[in-house]
Amino acid sequence: MAVNRWSLDRLLVWVGTTSLLTTFVPGALLVTHTVTSSAEESLEQSGRTLGQTLAAQAVEPMLLNDHLSLANLLDKASRQKDVQYVCLEGHSGQVVACTHAAGCPQDLVDLWRTEGDTVRHFRAGRDRLMDVAVPLLEGQLGRIHVGMSRTRAIEACNRLLWIMGLALTVAILLLLGGVRLIAARVGRPLRQLERAIAQLPALPLDADVSVAVVGGTREVEALSRGFDAMVERLRKLAREQSATQDRMVHAERLAALGELAAGLAHEIHNPLDGMLECLRYLNADADKSARAAKYYPLLQDGLERIARTMRQMLGFARSGQQVSSEVCSVRGLLAEMELMIRPRLEGGRVHLNMHTDGSCSCLCNRDGLVQAVLNLVLNAAESAEASDQPEVRVEAACDEQWVYLSVNDNGPGVPSKFRSRVFDAFFTTKPSGKGTGLGLSVSRQIIRAIGGDIELANGPGPLGGACFLIRLPKATARGPDDGCVCKNPDC
Repeated sequence: MAVNRWSLDRLLVWVGTTSLLTTFVPGALLVTHTVTSSAEESLEQSGRTLGQTLAAQAVEPMLLNDHLSLANLLDKASRQKDVQYVCLEGHSGQVVACTHAAGCPQDLVDLWRTEGDTVRHFRAGRDRLMDVAVPLLEGQLGRIHVGMSRTRAIEACNRLLWIMGLALTVAILLLLGGVRLIAARVGRPLRQLERAIAQLPALPLDADVSVAVVGGTREVEALSRGFDAMVERLRKLAREQSATQDRMVHAERLAALGELAAGLAHEIHNPLDGMLECLRYLNADADKSARAAKYYPLLQDGLERIARTMRQMLGFARSGQQVSSEVCSVRGLLAEMELMIRPRLEGGRVHLNMHTDGSCSCLCNRDGLVQAVLNLVLNAAESAEASDQPEVRVEAACDEQWVYLSVNDNGPGVPSKFRSRVFDAFFTTKPSGKGTGLGLSVSRQIIRAIGGDIELANGPGPLGGACFLIRLPKATARGPDDGCVCKNPDC
């Protein structure tokens, strides 16, 4: 059935009628059956109650053969509602007493003998009756038969069926009326909108085009206004197309300038390393003058700041390139890092503590990881300078899957308003000229490129300040001294 070829009103008529018939008709039949069964059970219970009452009262007259008392008892019982007759059958099958004026019909007697059930349904002319048999003295004296009329119950069932049919008819009429209303308020306006859209000329997007708002329901009018607004937005986008192209050209120029800056940083970095080495050699001269001893450290600090900025620019420029990884011993990495970090902290008050729990290996980019930890330690040392006893702690540990490196300090920590931005490129809280804001961004890019991650702990670290945690994949192949069993550092 190709539903997409049908109109809305036709689809509603088909679906609505089918739904009504498949739900209403079984429901009506179930309700009718339930009501009829309930009426039959109530009628049977009334007849059985009456029979039991008569059975208790008829024992003594039966034993005394008091036919007059039996007749009066049965006549009084037959006057109750829905009772058609009351008959007393002896233990041998003969009719002892009956409320029928002309005697008990033989057909009724034959019915008692041919069917063994205590409840029988039968027709007597136009009447539909129910015969309820109750044993008299457990059947030793016979049975009492109470005939109950089922006419009122059947008539009530028929009235219920008529009401159900009338309700179904009203529901179908309401469905057809609702379909006509929907067709007038939704179907026709939608077709009108469809024709208006199909008749739109093939004009450039910057041309002024619009669709008249069609009438109908609130949703149809909103759809019409939405389409008109969409056309207007397309027209505005077309006007911005040339401006976007200009911005793309500008972005390409910036990209070229970035490549040039990366090359320039590389060219500056090489001679800068030589200058720093020469300066270290001159500064180590014991016979240097007092003026040289005063200005050499200032010159070294300035050159190291330039070198650090160049390294960060190179790392940021290469962040999108492929990063190679290798299996590195954590203990060896910490020893190498300590050799590079401690000279940077000489002459300061910061106490550096490096510790590893066990010995395991990780997958990492050695240069990138060393640069990342160096950036973290230097930042931590600057943050801890304001403390009475500044301390920076670097710890390493591992579990079955990861190797963890944590850098903690006892500084003031990272303010909550800056926590979400500490890894953004060019974001820094240092004064102008003190930092570029590239260190943490470059470190995260390098570590993530090899399947690890770096993050800032939610709360204060073990020392009370900031706590940065580096997570690296643990190497599957173990060296001869590997085999650590330890836990993630608590930070």
